[in-house]
Amino acid sequence: MSRHSFSNSLSWRIIGIVSAIFFVVMVVIAIVSHNIIADEATRSTQHILHGTISELEKPLTTVEISTQAVASFMTPMLSQPEMLQMIASRTVEMSELINGCALLFVCPDGSIDTLRPAIFNYGDKDGIHQFHPNNQQLQQLCTIWNLQQLQETKMASWTAPYIPFDTRASRVVSYCYPLVDSMLNIYAIVISDMVIDQIESTVEGIRPYDNSIATLIFNKDNIIGIKSSDSDLINRFKCSFTGNSAFEDMVEDLRSNKDSIRRRVGKGRDLAFVVYAPLHNGWKLSITCPYREVLRRSSQMHVALIIIGLVGLVIIFFVCRRVIRRMTRPITELSVSALNMAKGNFKAELPEITTQDEMLRLHDSFIYMQNSIADYIDQLKTTTSANERMESELNVARNIQMGMLRTDFPPQLYALLNPAKEVGGDLYDFTLKGDQLYFAIGDVSGKGVPAALMMAITRAAVRFVESLGLPMSETLSRVNNSFIDTNSTNMFVTLFVGRINLKTLHMDFCNAGHNPLVILPPDGEPYFLKAKANLAIGLIEDFAYEAESIDLTPGTRIIAYTDGVNEAENASEEFYGNDRLLETIRQMNRDMTSETAVNLLFDSVKTFADGNPQNDDVTLMSIQL
Repeated sequence: MSRHSFSNSLSWRIIGIVSAIFFVVMVVIAIVSHNIIADEATRSTQHILHGTISELEKPLTTVEISTQAVASFMTPMLSQPEMLQMIASRTVEMSELINGCALLFVCPDGSIDTLRPAIFNYGDKDGIHQFHPNNQQLQQLCTIWNLQQLQETKMASWTAPYIPFDTRASRVVSYCYPLVDSMLNIYAIVISDMVIDQIESTVEGIRPYDNSIATLIFNKDNIIGIKSSDSDLINRFKCSFTGNSAFEDMVEDLRSNKDSIRRRVGKGRDLAFVVYAPLHNGWKLSITCPYREVLRRSSQMHVALIIIGLVGLVIIFFVCRRVIRRMTRPITELSVSALNMAKGNFKAELPEITTQDEMLRLHDSFIYMQNSIADYIDQLKTTTSANERMESELNVARNIQMGMLRTDFPPQLYALLNPAKEVGGDLYDFTLKGDQLYFAIGDVSGKGVPAALMMAITRAAVRFVESLGLPMSETLSRVNNSFIDTNSTNMFVTLFVGRINLKTLHMDFCNAGHNPLVILPPDGEPYFLKAKANLAIGLIEDFAYEAESIDLTPGTRIIAYTDGVNEAENASEEFYGNDRLLETIRQMNRDMTSETAVNLLFDSVKTFADGNPQNDDVTLMSIQL
């Protein structure tokens, strides 16, 4: 069987439709499942974030409460250095979280009170020790403890991690609690140090996914929770976040201590979501999770579904092709019979159909077609014979109609009529009596045989009335009434009649709804002859037509035409139009004969139509004075 057979084509179309549906379903499943998994991962990570924040805030709150208690004990004993040393030492000794306690005196102007030495106590594995910093170390500690910020806010605060100047090797954070007098001036600061090993371990242990990153942000220069093994991942994230509006919004939220979620942060394979929230002391905890880690299982499932789907499509294709071949075998046999019928064997044997379905109806339709074709051929022979007789009669009618038109043109006049069908409804006529040249041109409504009959009646009426030598208005009135008496089909005629005195070049004329004549003066531009608005012939009985007259100059050319000229169309449905008509007439040589002028204009119309079928009769007349 040909690979271009109906069964193969139908099988491929079924596979194409099923594949398209499968693709759309897989895309929808992928998008929906990815969104669901991503949302669930985001919520789960947010729960981990808030749980970790609660865990981190417990020791911080304990240190804050302990420091405030120490401050309340020290306040009444500020003049007793021994008692202050004892309180600081006991605080370090008894607290599991505080491994350093200090008291710093401040002058009213905000500077360090050097007359009252500061108290520094810290603990290590060897016990409790006192520390006496030099001036440089003291100045550095004041910077670390944000002394200037404390002076401005008068509120307790936490420092960023730092390594103390004493023998402690671990990084610590300090809680600075200011003592304020009644004038809201700070006169002393109580400082409690806490080792951040436990906090750092807690933050580094947050791993919702393998490549997740949890960070505790103290300020732009102090971040914990990033292991050395994460440095490459961090660098990729920094590059991916550059210029990312979601990341910039996240930074702004962190600055304003907002709790939020940012999806689609980063780009490419590092696209991630970030959940973040502030601690009560102003620190910020964030967790960044790459989507590729979150959606890895989902992507693996989708790949498995795609493979299963492709195998299923292959199986469907072969099953469909086999079933469709069996079902369409009668169609193949019927096509062979149809080919034999096309070659002229209308008695070709048809295959037997045993099923009671569309195949049986198709078989019966072929039998009906065989019988119908045989009957049609008999009818076609009869119709062809009738059409040949009608065509012959129309040719005779055309010859008769064309024979009715005068061709014995005087030197001044030439006319041409080209019907759209075998016979047409346009007419022209002329009579030369001495110095008087009578001429007429008209267009019967409609085309074909009815218009040709009415054209013959109109021409005969015009010829008869012209012979009476009546005025132009009376001529058209009599033609109108004669036409109405014989018109039972409600047809009408547009007609222009004129009489020119060839000596004086005075022209009397009357226009019954016809196209205006074009006058081409010997030394001027062509223009349309203005005429009074009279009704077409055959509309109203006894209508009073108004005639007019004009004096012409020697060398003037008159062009009369029907609407088949200016309404000729090309393939683009564009009309020949009045502007193109005037332009063609403008190109006529003043010494050109009337016949040459008519042929020039007719050729221009045919060239414009460019083979487009003629939809109306074309009649042209040229008079050269």
